[in-house]
Amino acid sequence: MDGIEYSARVRALYDPNARLCAKPRRGRISVGVLTLTVFLILSACSPTLDWRSVELEGLRTVLPCKPDRAARDVALGPSTVRMSMVGCEAQGALFAVSQVAVPEGADASDLEQAWRRAALAQMQATHSEVVALAQRPQFPTVHMTRARGLRPDGSPVQASLSWVTYKNSVYHLAVYAKSTDATLTEPLLGDLQWR
Repeated sequence: MDGIEYSARVRALYDPNARLCAKPRRGRISVGVLTLTVFLILSACSPTLDWRSVELEGLRTVLPCKPDRAARDVALGPSTVRMSMVGCEAQGALFAVSQVAVPEGADASDLEQAWRRAALAQMQATHSEVVALAQRPQFPTVHMTRARGLRPDGSPVQASLSWVTYKNSVYHLAVYAKSTDATLTEPLLGDLQWR
């Protein structure tokens, strides 16, 4: 037994993922066991979401795929504002981060409310609820809404929609999926950094 094979077997004793990824022993194996082993190896040895750091107009967070960037003028309430966006799709879910500067003389909370109404109307939300998020000291308040509605093609969608006001900007962090859960939303909101 060479040193590489030995170290892989020792690591397998302590790490269940390494146990699955370690070099198997030779011998007879049934098709069922082989199929199950291949499934477990693929699920344990390759990440399903590739989270990476992204920045948008003073905010740093993470997205699970290589993002596209865009900017356009949009109407939010009585104001037309320039919206910067970064987003991508992974595992059938859409992840997006957007930012607008609060116009001179406008109120950030009014802009945030107009944005929330527009987002819920766009997805034809049939149900929505506001969820309180635990706050860290000296951290801007995150207002999160969970909603159910429809995609543009008419299929059902769930959304986790969050807004944060920081300095002179309002940020929107969104996840749209068939079913949203903590594995999709927590990384996006869990490590917001400001500059």
